[in-house]
Amino acid sequence: MNSKKTPKHYSKWNLSIIRCACGHEILLLPDTKEMAQAIEKHALEHKKKYGLSEEETNALMDVLISQVFKAILEQFEK
Repeated sequence: MNSKKTPKHYSKWNLSIIRCACGHEILLLPDTKEMAQAIEKHALEHKKKYGLSEEETNALMDVLISQVFKAILEQFEK
């Protein structure tokens, strides 16, 4: 479950998203608690649907979280 795609930006509304390897897009939210919940919810959906182990689920969350940090960094570099 490794997504090598960089965060996509919707310039029309200046919104950033992160994208899971499955293609699901998650809007980058300014509230860290809500962002964490969105990532965890999506990872748990993968766990149920694909029977992922706890380690695989955590790895998926790590990939999504790293995309969040990259998107934030890109915002500061502008």
